Amino acid sequence: MHIPGLVAFTSLLWLVVIAVMDLRVRKVRNWMVLLGLFMGLAAILVGVQPFQVSIWNGLNGMLVASTALLPFYALRWMGAGDVKFAAVMGLWFGLSTNLLLIWIGGSLLAGMHGLLVLLWRSLLWSPVASWVQAHVPLRMAAVLAVPANQYLPQSNGRQQIQRSIPYAGYMALMAIWVLMNR
Repeated sequence: MHIPGLVAFTSLLWLVVIAVMDLRVRKVRNWMVLLGLFMGLAAILVGVQPFQVSIWNGLNGMLVASTALLPFYALRWMGAGDVKFAAVMGLWFGLSTNLLLIWIGGSLLAGMHGLLVLLWRSLLWSPVASWVQAHVPLRMAAVLAVPANQYLPQSNGRQQIQRSIPYAGYMALMAIWVLMNR
């Protein structure tokens, strides 16, 4: 395997780990973001970057990605890991249509996720859900029940449903698609 192919393979492997991590535990670890950052910088500096991104284009992509998503983090609509991952994607893909495709595709997937969560929650508290739970076998009814760990305690003693959409995971899935179709 030649060096650019090895870089593309390790990038793909890193993206898969990020996607699985964010989709399963809703968290992107800092050491994983740093690994992606160092891989991207090394690939650019050595000249084996799969998308032929220059250092300045990559740094501009990083700046634009983090600047565009930072307000969403400030509003608590997005986690810090999502913003840091987007910045690394900006480094890898530079200011390009690929980066835009990753943002738009990740946003559409996250939006569909959000709509499904809202639909599921409205179904859980409807009379239809009670009827279904009363008339299906016990194992299937357990699947329909709201998990106990889905509630987070608030300072006022009330419970709030956890609202976490794995945006970095969806951006990683789009980046995998872009990498596979380059």
